[in-house]
Amino acid sequence: MEHDINESAAVADESAQPATEISLSSCPGVTAGTPLSKNQLKKQRKHAEQVELRKLRRHKERERRKQKRQEAKAQGLPLNTGPSRKELKRRQLQVAGNQENAISVAIDLNYDELMQERDIAKCVKQCLRIYTINRRAEQPVKLHFTGIKRNGNIHDCFKKNDGWENWHVDYHFDSTHLELFDKQKLVYLTCESDIVLQQLSPGYTYVIGGLVDHNHFKGLCHQRATEAGIQTARLPLSEHVDMKTRSVLSTFHVFELLTRVAAGQDWTQAILGTIPPRKGAKAKNDNAKADSDSPEEKPEETPEHGAVANGDENES
Repeated sequence: MEHDINESAAVADESAQPATEISLSSCPGVTAGTPLSKNQLKKQRKHAEQVELRKLRRHKERERRKQKRQEAKAQGLPLNTGPSRKELKRRQLQVAGNQENAISVAIDLNYDELMQERDIAKCVKQCLRIYTINRRAEQPVKLHFTGIKRNGNIHDCFKKNDGWENWHVDYHFDSTHLELFDKQKLVYLTCESDIVLQQLSPGYTYVIGGLVDHNHFKGLCHQRATEAGIQTARLPLSEHVDMKTRSVLSTFHVFELLTRVAAGQDWTQAILGTIPPRKGAKAKNDNAKADSDSPEEKPEETPEHGAVANGDENES
């Protein structure tokens, strides 16, 4: 009897003691997590603010479009000034159904380890703009994003854009253009090439380097292409227009120029429609006419071969 009383008392004492809190950090073999630095916390807050700001901008844009439609409807104006969603989708399906004869453009994103975080963000932003240009192009091309390292920096940056998986783009992870396409029908566009691109050929794939490096790795795209044994070419900028500034084009400008030529525009028209006005581009014929009208003026010196003005140096 006494033994039973002592045992019940011991049980009562154990229940009276406070229970040990069970958490992941209290488990054996678990190392406590390292607290985030001030810089990391600042980046987290900034990213969260950007996400909220993006949602707010989209909401405002939807409200603005809704208001414009209501105003147009009240005034009896057409509600759609551009191609409808149905027409845009039809164009994309037409390209998808004619892949053998379609003109393809591949954005080479196999430069993950060579770009800083801010440059990777710029690179992905240009890819977004390229997708938009192709989606609204009169004659879309078959668009590929190649050389993306799965779960790499560029892949992580793509994930920050809602719905990026649904874009009409062929994503190629851990596979480059060399592994995906016929090398005999590959043309890498670089300003260092001695070959001038005269026309776009159906069935060929034109590669644009997606490297945003601010000329830290100048000539790298051309070097990789020549070492791989594929054709290179440069855009015929100096053959068709004169510019006041260096003829440096970003990745999406090169792509837009190709879509314009694919839609039937000549090179001069396509270049002038693509290049920003700040570059002061003028057609060669216009400049020749201006020189003939002003014989007393000294003609402008022709840049030496190999100068930046003779190429389409890609800053991306």
